[in-house]
Amino acid sequence: MPVISLFAWMLVIAFLAFIACMFEDLESDIGSQSNPNSQVQLAPEMGYIHRYFNKAISGEGLSYGLSCTISGTIAMLILLQLGSVGPKAAVLAIPVGAAVGSLVHMVRSSTCHVGRESAHKRFEQPIYLDVFYGHLLPIATHNFMAVICITAIAYIQCNLGILSGVTGASNPFPLPLLCLIWGLTVGAIGSSTGDIHYGTERVFQDKPFGEGRRVVYHGQICRYGDCGVRTSKDVAAFCAKFGGPATGLAFGLIVLFENWRTVIGMLLGGLSIGGLANPAVAAAWGIGIGIGIAIVLVILARTLEKWTRNKYGPFVGE
Repeated sequence: MPVISLFAWMLVIAFLAFIACMFEDLESDIGSQSNPNSQVQLAPEMGYIHRYFNKAISGEGLSYGLSCTISGTIAMLILLQLGSVGPKAAVLAIPVGAAVGSLVHMVRSSTCHVGRESAHKRFEQPIYLDVFYGHLLPIATHNFMAVICITAIAYIQCNLGILSGVTGASNPFPLPLLCLIWGLTVGAIGSSTGDIHYGTERVFQDKPFGEGRRVVYHGQICRYGDCGVRTSKDVAAFCAKFGGPATGLAFGLIVLFENWRTVIGMLLGGLSIGGLANPAVAAAWGIGIGIGIAIVLVILARTLEKWTRNKYGPFVGE
């Protein structure tokens, strides 16, 4: 029974990872923090006055690493103060910590946007106050959802032995350090996978009836939408249909496969209620299963690429 509980908590962690990265990707769309932000930044210099929220806070990895670390630190302090309450204290500690981390993220977003747009005064790019005020709350709420999930993952890992009943299953790292690691990871996955599904056809397309405009035409972003002038919130609404879930699925599958191979290796290494009988065997099996998963994914990716090339023809430039 404890081993089954351990598997169940691993699935909870994978689900939280999916939710976290989905909201992380959508938050970066709202604030133009992902890679295409360089085009939003360049647009006024090319004569394209726009109404996109413009921020890039040291990249998604570092900004989410900071937000999650602040959340983990606040949560740990509350847990220490309410130690007599037990695990129930996490119900208060995790949301409060995530709220503080999101508040800091919102403040940094506001100063970044105002600073960047002020620098574009020479190019006649104004600071639209409705864009400024209207995007702060969506940025904070999406960031809160991502950070609270990451903090919950870190808390579960820190107390996995108690929660599952398996001795030695808890992570030895403290809560803030786990939040830092997970924050950097969710930001990196959201930036890499999220860029592919950013909604480029939503941001950079300025031709009618779906004719694409390549991103190499610097600064030529699409400023007008179906219902008037476009803002970053319109991009997030578009990406929520596919880009956000696809990015969350990528991170969730990474966490799922990682936890699955680790637990399987521990079971083969003699995992029981009392702990792990043979750590060397568990590590060897875990690494071997991980290599096997990587090989299968490479073969599947190559097969999909060949099928796509044969069906839709060669890529442009080939």
